[in-house]
Amino acid sequence: MAEIYEIKNRIDGLKSIHNITYAMQIVTISRLKRITNQLLKLKDSLEGVKSILADLVYENPKFAQRFYPDIDESKDPLLVIFFSNRGFCGSFNQDVFKAVERFCEQKGLDLNAIPKIGVGKKAPVIMRKVPNTVFVEPVKDLFSKEEGAALYEQIQVHMAENRQIYFGFFEFKSIVSQHVAISSFYPPSPSDFEVKSPEGKPGARVPNYLEPNRKEVENRMLDYYYYLKMFRTIRDSASSEFSQRFLLMKSAVDNVKSLGEELTMELNKERQRGITQEISEIISTFKALSKK
Repeated sequence: MAEIYEIKNRIDGLKSIHNITYAMQIVTISRLKRITNQLLKLKDSLEGVKSILADLVYENPKFAQRFYPDIDESKDPLLVIFFSNRGFCGSFNQDVFKAVERFCEQKGLDLNAIPKIGVGKKAPVIMRKVPNTVFVEPVKDLFSKEEGAALYEQIQVHMAENRQIYFGFFEFKSIVSQHVAISSFYPPSPSDFEVKSPEGKPGARVPNYLEPNRKEVENRMLDYYYYLKMFRTIRDSASSEFSQRFLLMKSAVDNVKSLGEELTMELNKERQRGITQEISEIISTFKALSKK
């Protein structure tokens, strides 16, 4: 009987764990859906801005020179590394950091010497012993527009120095597919801004009149492009984080359910064993009494 009570207690404990992990799973998938919707909108907006910038670059050679600046090779590049804001997301942060280490080895860079910005609440935990690192943490799980603008201002300081800037982050493909990417943030690649006419030939689509004026449009679109590109990376990283957390919670729920089924079978066996033993004792007692 003691074993039966112990198994029942373990089953009750598993039920509590199941309820907690299942609730976390539901909350995670709900937030993931909202973030991925934001990510899709950011991607669409970014493509629209890139199309306009392509036309502006094509129309104005001076703006093209400004848009594709000469990088100061004497300065170390800046690494902006995006980590998670919470735990329960597997090896998310370790995978990002290892990818950055491999990237530095391939480029011949000293990770301790180059400037770095660690983004996310877990950044100080992962990179607390890495010098020359500035940490940027959102107040809540996701960056607000104001917090994003503050991060962009820090990045702009390095852009003004004509310093190469790389982003290290988890790129979101789907809920079951994400991978670590180390991509160039600044300067942009000319291949991303090729202008094509409807016939597939080079040609501009920019109207002759821009309001309020061409220079202001160029300045605003340039800042808007980099800001959207940065915010898309933030949402890419967040979507990947919530995806990995959802998969981890789903695996935990499945494991708890499987273990609960095993314990239920064990409980039934113990009950059957107890019933069989009681029947045997009754029969033995009846036979003993029948002989008297």
